[in-house]
Formats: sequence, C-alpha cells, structure tokens
Amino acid sequence: KAAAARAARAVRASFDAAPVTSAPLVGRAPSAAALTEASTAVVAAAPEAAFAALRRAKCRPEKAGLDAKELRKVDAALHAKVRSGKLPGVVNVVYRHGTLAHMDCFGYADVERKIPMRPDSIVKLYSMTKSIVSVAVAICLEDGKLELEDPLSKYIPAFAGTQVHRHGGELEPMERPITLLHLLTHTSGLGYGPMLGDEPDGETERRFIPLIERAGLSRMAPNDARALKGLEHWCDELAKIPLQFQPGTEWFYSYSHDVLGRVIEVVSGQRLDSFLQKRVLGPLRMVDTAFEVPREKWDRVAAMYKRFEKESEAKPAEDAADAINTDSSQGGAADSSQTRVPDGEAGELQQAKGGESSKGGAAKARAEGMEFDDDSTSCERSPGKSTRELHVEGDSEGDAQKEDEAPKQQEEKTVYEFKRLDNPAMETNEWVTGNASPLLAGGGSVDAMTGGLVSTAADYSRFCLMLLRKGELDGVRILQPETVNILTTNQLVRATGRDDVWAFSTPGVGFGLLGSVSVAHPDLDPALRPGEYGWGGMAGTAWTNDPAEDFFLLSFSLTAFDLTTEEELRAGVRASIDKFDQRRARAELRRMERCEQRRLAVAASEPAAAGSASSEAAESRTLPSKRGRSQEAAHCASADQPQRKRILGKKTQSPAKQQGALSPQGDRSPEPKQLLRLLEDAHRQQQEQLQQQQQQEQLVASAVQVVGNPHPFDMAEPRSPLHGSPLAA
Repeated sequence: KAAAARAARAVRASFDAAPVTSAPLVGRAPSAAALTEASTAVVAAAPEAAFAALRRAKCRPEKAGLDAKELRKVDAALHAKVRSGKLPGVVNVVYRHGTLAHMDCFGYADVERKIPMRPDSIVKLYSMTKSIVSVAVAICLEDGKLELEDPLSKYIPAFAGTQVHRHGGELEPMERPITLLHLLTHTSGLGYGPMLGDEPDGETERRFIPLIERAGLSRMAPNDARALKGLEHWCDELAKIPLQFQPGTEWFYSYSHDVLGRVIEVVSGQRLDSFLQKRVLGPLRMVDTAFEVPREKWDRVAAMYKRFEKESEAKPAEDAADAINTDSSQGGAADSSQTRVPDGEAGELQQAKGGESSKGGAAKARAEGMEFDDDSTSCERSPGKSTRELHVEGDSEGDAQKEDEAPKQQEEKTVYEFKRLDNPAMETNEWVTGNASPLLAGGGSVDAMTGGLVSTAADYSRFCLMLLRKGELDGVRILQPETVNILTTNQLVRATGRDDVWAFSTPGVGFGLLGSVSVAHPDLDPALRPGEYGWGGMAGTAWTNDPAEDFFLLSFSLTAFDLTTEEELRAGVRASIDKFDQRRARAELRRMERCEQRRLAVAASEPAAAGSASSEAAESRTLPSKRGRSQEAAHCASADQPQRKRILGKKTQSPAKQQGALSPQGDRSPEPKQLLRLLEDAHRQQQEQLQQQQQQEQLVASAVQVVGNPHPFDMAEPRSPLHGSPLAA
C-alpha cells in the first residue's frame, strides 16, 4: 500500500509537468472525474511513467535471484502485444525469496474510458474464485464442521437422488454418493454449460441452458416466476440434471465449487460473502475483493474483452501494406470493435470451457513465426500508438518481388476483433452494487457471463503469499501448514482410487483442492515443474506458486480465455532464474580460481623460507660471536626483504611460474585455464550428484503420494488433535 501511495504521488507530480487537455477548473477543487481524466491523459502519453519510479524503488530482482534483463524481455514481448492490439493491457507480479522481484503494468484497464492498468485495477476473477472458496472449505474442515468424505446429500438433500447418464442416453442411479472431495477435485460428474454466448458443445452442455437462462433472470428480472431465488434454489435445480459419469471415476471441469459455496452457507449459518469476508478476505486485508464493486470504486473497475473471428476478407496487397502503420489518433486501440490481430493468433486462445487451461507449454504464448525487434518493444512508447495488421509470410524476398510484379494481387486473411463483454456504464455494469447477481457463484459464474469475485493484483498477491508461507501472513494464520499441504498436492488418486486420472487428460497435470498441481511424470510438459500449483480465470487471469523455487507470480490480461500472458511470464521467470544461477556459478568459479592462485603463491614462498631456516640452523651450530651473529642476522633480513617482495609483489611472475622455478623437483603447476576446467568439471559433477539426489527424493515423494498419506481429515483415521486446539477454535 505504501508503494501504491508513492505511485499515486508520482502520477500527481507528473500533472504539473504534463499538459492536460481538459477544461481548467477555476475557484474549486478538482473533481474525481477531472482527476481521472487528467491522470489518463498523462498515462496515455507515457503509460509506464506512473510506475517506473515504483519499480525502481521497490522491485529487487537481483536480491530475489532473478536476472533483470530476462524479465525485461518478457515485458517487451507483452508490451508489443498491447501495442499491436492483441491485448488491452496487462499487469504482472513476481515475488521470490521474501522480495517483490518484479511488477509491470502496461496498457489500459478500460480502453473506452482510457483508464490505465494499475496494481489496484479491479478485475473479474471468475474461476480464480474457486481457490478462495477452497480455502474457506479447508477452514470449515479445521473447525470440525465437515469432512472431505462426507456425502454432499448430508448438506444438500436434493443430490441424494441425482441420476447418471449412460452411453446411449439411458439413466442409472449413482453407484456411490458425491462427496465433498469429489467436488473439490472436479470428479463429481457435474459439468458446465456454455459461457459468454458460445454455442453449446453437444448435449453435455445443452442440458444446462435452461438453468443458465433462469440464473440470468435472477439478475435482470428477479420478479419473473422462472427466476431463481438464491443459491439454495439454484443447487436444488442443478441436482435434477443428470451427471456426466459416475462420481469418483473421471476428472471433468464443473460447477462443483458453486455447490461448495452453498455447503459453506449450510455449515456456517452465514451467507457465502459474509463467511469469506470474516474468515479469509478480512484477515488477509484483501480490501478490494468482493462479489460486487461499490460505486465509489468505479474509476478503478477494469473492463473485459473477447476476441471474435470475423469472416475472411480479400484486400489488395497495397491496401494491406498501408494498414500496417495505421495511426491510432484516428481510432487505434481505443476502438475496441475494430482492433485487428494477425492470422494464427487464434492459436493463442486457450478455448477450454470454463476459462481454464492446463497452464502448460509456454510456447503457446507466442504467435507462430513472429518475432518483435527491440524498437517495436520499447517501453517508452504508449499502447495503441499504432494498430497493425501483421502478416506471416514465407520467402520475404520472393514475396516482395511478387508484390512488385502484381501490386493489385488479392490476399486472403482472417481478421479478429475485440468486443467488450461487460457494460461500460456504471449505472448498468453487471458487477456494480445494485446490478450484481444475487446468486453468489463460488465457482465463478452460473449464468452466461456474470458472477464470482472481483479483486486486484495487489489483493490476490496477498492470497498467493499466504499459501506460499504455509497458511500465515503478517502474523495472521488462516490455515495450518498440514492443511495447506493437502490443498496443494495431487488428490486425484485419493478421489478416484486410480493413478492414471489427470486433469485435462494431460499426464503429469494433477489436481489438488486449490487448482492444478504438476506431478513428476515422464510425459510432463517441459514448461511445468513438479510441485508447482495454481489456477486461472475466464477473464485472462492466472497465478502460479512454486514452493521449490520459493516464488509466486500472477498475470491479468482482461482477455477472455487467454492465459498466455501468465505462461509467458512463468517461462520468463524460469529463464531469469537460470540466467542468474549461471552468472552466480561463473562468479563462484572465478572466486575459487583467485583463492587457488593465492594458495599457490603462498606455497611458492615456502621453499625459500625453508632454505633460509636451514642456513640459519647451520650457522648457529658454528657458534660465532654475539656481535657476529647480530650482524649476520641483519644482513640476512635485509637480503630476505627484496626476496619476499619479489615473491608476493604485484609485479612478479605468476604464482604458477614461481612455483615451477622454486620447486626442488622442477614441477610446474597447472595453467589458469587448466585449473578453470578442473574446477568446472568438479562443479558439474557436484550438480549431477545433486540432481540425482533430487530425482530420488521426487520418486520417493511420488510413491508416498500414490500410496496415500494419513491426514487429519481422513475418515478412516481418528480425528486429529488439530480440531480441538484453541487456534482452530
């Protein structure tokens, strides 16, 4: 919050030096609207100016063990996406080793209103709400109010008679009841309906459309007889829809966390929003996180956009070339309905239903065959400076020759356009107080678009940091460390009784009680690391915690179904860690080389000292007079002083040459280059031994995980003393 205050002062200080085009305010204090207009005018001219000082003052990548140059490469790539119209804006946060390592804000949170992206921009979390609801369920577990193996019908009786679809369309009863563990791991058999106006994907989604329409009436026409009256009413209607498969047999993304929200209400006796505020959001001081946005915070509300594919259109080559450098002053990024992106960019959209992806494969984050030069990614240029249509072509020389020969040649290309999904007016925006849905969707959304929590990058960073610190933040403990371990490890084996069930049918991608968990597996995506966990949301929001590397990161892009910004950021952080470790290893080798050279210098001086000592011993045996002995000692000392200077002085031969000259055997020490190679070989062997040890530990951990660990919430084991502790009470 202190950093945000400094950023705000930096913005206000820039007002004095920057021209503002709004009408001058005479005789009264500037209004909030005028202040917003002035700030957006400044940030539109230099979008990074407001946070440049903040990053320099607070972000310490080197202290966190990250290479700053690699992080700037990630910033440049994402800034280029914003400038080219592929993203409205982006905010990234990286925290490692107890230090804010990196934060970057670029572009607009609201293109139409020209509101810049900031760490306190209020965004729609959608399915990132699930992680917070999972923590609330874990709190109820620690309080002893429920157990993971409890049947869902214990809390919502309507699910006792839910039917299951068989192949061929017939129905059959459930072989086993849905449990809370099934809901938390998405193995309950529930499904999802179409979102954001998409067409239903077969009968699996089509059967949810009537329920989605009735949920929408709850917000738009609450007096309609078909409108659902609350979360309890919605759950009762959901229980009438047959399951996709028998509970505990497969992984399938679903409305499970929306149902868990109702379970929390039943066991706590409170509304879901009240319980979350009292036990999670309030203690963590997540001040901007809620199910709706107060009207006084409207100036920080971020919009939500989606890319739609337009019909292929034919353009002359000359017209297409002229469109590459279209001036944004005539529209540019501000015209969200006309933002163009190149062919192949559809591959960047992760069109998983529910807005999620397996979060694997950072290569998906980049357009195929596209590279951005340093000039196009300069941080000094503002977003929307130019809206370009980029062409991915083959032989550039051959294409140029063809264009010279046939300048009117027709070219086919697919064009995508941005459309805003939420209402741009405060009076009708779907998340503003008075307009929000009365159905508190703990999973993100139960109608076609609205629902779930809203939050900021600053708020959600505190949530991630609490998990990284095993349930505690700023002296406030939310969960016990043992509980956090259960939340963040793969629970699909326990939920299904099989070790071949994976999220998204992707080997190595398990699922805990918070989100996806990477598991050691031969086919694990190289972009993932065993032990890391996280999740994403439908509005282009995602986060990742990596306990092994002691970091968390999050990225918000405001673009529906696009989680590639988080994937690019995660890949960049990995590269930054590797680059920093390589630099540190080289520095350590140089230090070891200098130490060895000093040792050789000392060893080279020992033969001379030994020879001098032997001569003194021989002379002492002759027993000369006292006066003679003192004169001879003075002579030896004066003769020995230049000798020591020659050996230890800066302008003498190298230690290796000295040792070769002074050694009685005449052996020469290794050259510095040979010594460096020996040190590198020793360092490489040490690293290989360490990697083998880590692999053995991972195999042991995987074996223990498959067998299953006793935990305080296992129904087969006695209740843990944790339930009766004063801290849990």
